[in-house]
Amino acid sequence: MIMKYTFNIGLNNNNYSTAVMHINNAKGGGYFDNYHIREMQGTYNGIAEPTIVLTVETKADIVSMVGLTEKWCKAMNQICIAIELQDKENNTFGALIYNPTFKGEQSTFNKKYFINN
Repeated sequence: MIMKYTFNIGLNNNNYSTAVMHINNAKGGGYFDNYHIREMQGTYNGIAEPTIVLTVETKADIVSMVGLTEKWCKAMNQICIAIELQDKENNTFGALIYNPTFKGEQSTFNKKYFINN
């Protein structure tokens, strides 16, 4: 089953070109075939932050995509990356995927702050 994933990746601690390199590496690694990417204005902890809004469609399972997102957190210097999954019935589920090395307090996903393409 093909699932649609949208990611919000902050750019305050991250470089756009480097982020695109990691996204292209995932594409080349077979996680997904194509993607749509935009840079938009987001908010993190009440502070404006330029944000990559990335959308992919994939057959990869949720466990694989969470693992990829955790790798991206480490590679892109992110505390967490917001992700939203949409199934074929257009049901959505959102989560904050945290960097495995982060030891602070974790928040829960809030759709109010999530940016869709």
